[in-house]
Amino acid sequence: MTDPGLDTEARRLFASAALSTHAARRLRGRIAPESVAADLLELARCLGEETNIVERRYRLRFEPSYPGLTAGPEAVRGGFRLLLACRASDDQGAPLGVIFTALIPGRPPQVSAAPVETRIPEEWRPLADLF
Repeated sequence: MTDPGLDTEARRLFASAALSTHAARRLRGRIAPESVAADLLELARCLGEETNIVERRYRLRFEPSYPGLTAGPEAVRGGFRLLLACRASDDQGAPLGVIFTALIPGRPPQVSAAPVETRIPEEWRPLADLF
C-alpha cells in the first residue's frame, strides 16, 4: 500500500521540477543581473504566456493562472526580486499545493511547491493588475 502523503509530496516535487524547466526555457536561463522592477514584471508576464501548454503537458491546473498573484517587486540589497504564487491541482482537481516562483536578477528563476495548507497573503494581487 502506498502512502498518500508521500504520493502528494512526489507530485509537488514533480510540479516544481516541471515548472522550473518551463521557467528556465521561457526566460532563457539566468535573469539579467541589471534587471529592474519593470523587467521582472515583464519576465513574469512572459512566464504566463504558455500556461495552457504546461497545464496540458503535465496535467496540472493553476488558480489563479500561473505564475499567479504577487505583492509586486520588492527592493532588496540594492536590487529587486519578484515573488509570485498560485495554487496547483492535478487535472482531476486534487489539490497539490502552492507554487512559488521567485525572479531575482543574476539567478535562474526558482520554483518551489509548498503544501496545500500554505497561505498566500490576502493582499497579493494578479500580475495583470500591476501593468
